[in-house]
Amino acid sequence: MFRKTKIGLALGAGGARGLAHIGVLKAMERVGIRISFISGSSIGALVGGLYAHCLNAAELENLVPEIMNNDFFRKAGLPLMRQVFHDQPEGFSQRLETFIKKAYVQALIATRPAILDTSTFKAMIDYIVPDINIEDLPLPFCALSTDLRSGRPVLFRHGPLRDAIYASTAIPGAISPLKMNNLLLADGGILNMVPVQPLFSMGADLVYAVNVEMEALFKGNESNMKAIDILYRIEDIKSDVLKEAQLNAANLVLSPKLGRIHWSDFSRATEMIQIGYDEIIKCLDEMRNLARRRIFPLKNRKKFKMEFAFDWIEI
Repeated sequence: MFRKTKIGLALGAGGARGLAHIGVLKAMERVGIRISFISGSSIGALVGGLYAHCLNAAELENLVPEIMNNDFFRKAGLPLMRQVFHDQPEGFSQRLETFIKKAYVQALIATRPAILDTSTFKAMIDYIVPDINIEDLPLPFCALSTDLRSGRPVLFRHGPLRDAIYASTAIPGAISPLKMNNLLLADGGILNMVPVQPLFSMGADLVYAVNVEMEALFKGNESNMKAIDILYRIEDIKSDVLKEAQLNAANLVLSPKLGRIHWSDFSRATEMIQIGYDEIIKCLDEMRNLARRRIFPLKNRKKFKMEFAFDWIEI
């Protein structure tokens, strides 16, 4: 007698674009695809951890406007991030205001460990995330972070859910790293944009990976490239190569069509949730066909495995 296929869902990093994960979960609930394990990096850890607790995508969807209208969201400085890194003002006064804000942010980068107010961000995490240990969640969950001291990924499978989500969402330069167990923990997306491999170690037979990262397009003018343009492009290339290696370990990669929506643009939450929902409906037949299999090929996971990326420290 065959046992039920155990499905793992890996939710990737991507800032506000990760709100599409809620739509993915909502659609999977509606069509009856049940997951046995869930993992996440950065925003994926936040959505995944909350879902592992409530098991209700509609509840997460209703939580989004509540968070965005809460004083914690404003005081943490997240709207400032959008204005500085995303908005393209037209008028002179708006351009001047944005210039001043960028200068202010640059001063913070040069004088403080983080742009955003750490205590307020921590309070926001405590407000959003329930006070529960990961091992007590009704759905097995893990979150990825990065130890800035050793340069190794850190896998959270036990301990306070709030600590795991803070550590996984601590964007370098924006949010102060979390000091824990002689580790200095920052955003999980540094080394694990989409944490596929941990789900196999937890017992998944197959893994659906959700990639919400914006494609890193080459935008430089070759005749007028500056050193900073080259450095940014090098980082994009390294990040893409690592991400693709991790995605190749998944049985199916889901990529919601988020276009050029910026990682800091939380104002388009409703649209992004719907885009995530639509991606599942589009890929439904393929997902169901995979779930009906009893034997899954391992060649991709062996061929593309990168030991330095998956040799994690477990907490």
